[in-house]
Amino acid sequence: MTDKGASAAASPEARLFVAQAREVLQELAVLIRNAAIHDLSNEVFREPLRNLEATLRDIFKTERSFRLQVVGQEFFANRTRIRMEIRTLHTYKFVWQELERRSLGGFQFDTPLEIDDLASFLVVFMAQASHDEDGAPEFNRALAGSGLTGVEALSPLDEAGQPLPEEQILDRRRRAIDAYQQALDFIRETVVELDSPAQVNLRRAKRAVQRLVDMSYEEGDGFSMIGLASIKDHDDYTFNHMVNVCVLAIAFGHRLGLPRPQLADLGLSALYHDLGKLQIPLEVLRSHGPLTDEQWALIGNHTVFGALALFPMLAANPETLPRILVALQHHYGYDRSGYPDIQILKRQLLHSRIVAICDGFDAMTTKRVYQRRFLPDEALAIIHKAAGGRYDPLLVKAFINCMGIFPPGSTVQLATGELGVVVEPNRDPDRVHQPIVKVLVDLESDTPEAMSVDLSQADQQARQILRCVDPADYGINSCHYAV
Repeated sequence: MTDKGASAAASPEARLFVAQAREVLQELAVLIRNAAIHDLSNEVFREPLRNLEATLRDIFKTERSFRLQVVGQEFFANRTRIRMEIRTLHTYKFVWQELERRSLGGFQFDTPLEIDDLASFLVVFMAQASHDEDGAPEFNRALAGSGLTGVEALSPLDEAGQPLPEEQILDRRRRAIDAYQQALDFIRETVVELDSPAQVNLRRAKRAVQRLVDMSYEEGDGFSMIGLASIKDHDDYTFNHMVNVCVLAIAFGHRLGLPRPQLADLGLSALYHDLGKLQIPLEVLRSHGPLTDEQWALIGNHTVFGALALFPMLAANPETLPRILVALQHHYGYDRSGYPDIQILKRQLLHSRIVAICDGFDAMTTKRVYQRRFLPDEALAIIHKAAGGRYDPLLVKAFINCMGIFPPGSTVQLATGELGVVVEPNRDPDRVHQPIVKVLVDLESDTPEAMSVDLSQADQQARQILRCVDPADYGINSCHYAV
């Protein structure tokens, strides 16, 4: 179990989340104590049930799920450690003992429960008998029998809290996809809120970006943040593109050595960079035919639309200014040859130059009506050629080093005739051509099995990469292996 409380607690959003998690523990303690001596119809349950319902609803304004888990004698909320306080120590200890007596490791809420559902949940909890072994399966059967959905009991973890390596990989993959989906949901729902841009939920955006920043610190052992950007949805290109650029910018910024607060700011700027496109009619963005001159002009104005959409937020939050400039500048160009053609603009901000490169890479590697999909190595070659013109040459060099010759998500053909998907670049500058690859087995299957191979190892010299190939030609979903 990861303790990211110390690193994330500096942000107001993280502190608020921990406070909300503590409130959940407090209300659970009150409800369990009362349930031991009173019938559930008693008036004494009304207020704590109402408070618990309200707190869970507040949590779900920024979180897609809420996991309250015990590891040893400590509580974690969505993998953030809830540090014990002297004044509430008795509450922690009481809830921990009640869970231990039932051999439960905690609970995961996938939706906020109504008061009646919370009352039913409490009934099942109080009816759970003491267990010497894992009590979660029996508890979950009782929940299902009561017709309760959206909540499940978790199995207990030992004090180390460390699952098996295979489970760690699966858990990291689940959390990475969940973090991506949270950011994507935020962008989709922002479309509805654009009539009042000042009301865009900045706190929710920060939580979504912070989760991606946290994931960037877990890179290695066959996992690369960049692989998340291989998730493509041609029908929802604009939404996925905004999140993919955010992912790429965070991964790139991490490799540049940006500190955590700057990474979070860069991620927010990248997430908002194409906000102006959300004001362009969907029939234009999703056009299945050639665009007219008027439609091209409309799309070309998205940088100005984005800056204008964010501008009302500036009065309440001066930190919005860099995000406004990134939305305005990401097509302006390192040599000022791009757009918009506004004389007052000078050199791009650092964040604008980073986002411009990430924006170009993701756009080129996605199939669109008016552009063929470039293979990842082709896109890097085009970006390299534009260094000093459209892109900052120093950042281009750093970006290629970050991505590797064959970026994560690339489908490649090996000298052995096998196909594989790159999952992690080799950080050794002398071995950038030898990344970690998932070699696909049994290509006749709809979802071929894969084995992870480090091509830099001596026993893998026969498996060298010949070239990138288009996964669509082989019916391969590369993001299934890259994430």
